[in-house]
Amino acid sequence: MVVFSHRTFRWSLTRRLMLWIVGIVAGFSALAMIGSGYGLWATKKIMSFSTLQKQTRQQQEQLRSTLDQAQQLETEMEALRQQHTELLKLLDPKGPAPAIPPPGSPLAPGARGGGGNTASQPPILPPGTRARISRLQSELDRTTQQANLVRARMEPILWAWSHTPSIPPTAGYLSSGFGVRISPFARNSDSGDRILGYHTGLDIANALDTPIQATADGVVEHAGPFDNYGNAVIIRHTSDIETLYAHMDRVAVKVGQQVSRGDIIGYMGRTGDATGVHLHYEVRIAGKPVNPTPYLKLQRQWLSGLSRAS
Repeated sequence: MVVFSHRTFRWSLTRRLMLWIVGIVAGFSALAMIGSGYGLWATKKIMSFSTLQKQTRQQQEQLRSTLDQAQQLETEMEALRQQHTELLKLLDPKGPAPAIPPPGSPLAPGARGGGGNTASQPPILPPGTRARISRLQSELDRTTQQANLVRARMEPILWAWSHTPSIPPTAGYLSSGFGVRISPFARNSDSGDRILGYHTGLDIANALDTPIQATADGVVEHAGPFDNYGNAVIIRHTSDIETLYAHMDRVAVKVGQQVSRGDIIGYMGRTGDATGVHLHYEVRIAGKPVNPTPYLKLQRQWLSGLSRAS
């Protein structure tokens, strides 16, 4: 009861209303604890850029190893085909360029017991040997043609893969996702002067000057101040795909520079319209921002599928 000089106000709460108030307070407290716990876990789990860079190198080495094995197999196949061709020339006296045995061998001209025409005589082979060798040569030729065809088909696929964003651009925790959100600025959201704005990328927060890496091979189209994005880098990967890295403290590349996946292109900051130190990362297809989340672990998923297939 609250008593004033001339009036008395009586205020009472029902048990149900008290339970609702207690439940709401407990719910908000639980959400705050969960959010704080997640932030602490995320910070300990993925704040280290050195760990991210190590994982990127390991994935790149695994990819190179797979491609090297394919190239080695093709090289061995070509060597086997050459050896088989030389064997046919040696065994077939009607071949275009039969091999001449080395001096002193039983087949060399003038060798003991061979006479002057011995070199032109084919060795005695079991019946059906030449037919089997011919079939083997046909199979080898067909396999070589198939390998060349596969290689011709794989080259553009591998080029497209190397130019597709597929790794996280930096280490940190996700502070803002892609899509509709409450703008951190009262009158300066991504889509205009509204409280609700459309966030065109991902915000990854970390310490000042955390390194930022290119997520795919490409050419730097912009490096420096860029409107509300502050210091930003735009990388053109293909005619349709480009990525944008914004709010950098420092830029480490130049316009026209060729970059590879994993190269350091700048350092995290809070330039432009930024409420704190973070990276704003966008993936654009035909000039339109798309959700970057599926691209963050694309390389790891691809390599995992490749390992299971092999």
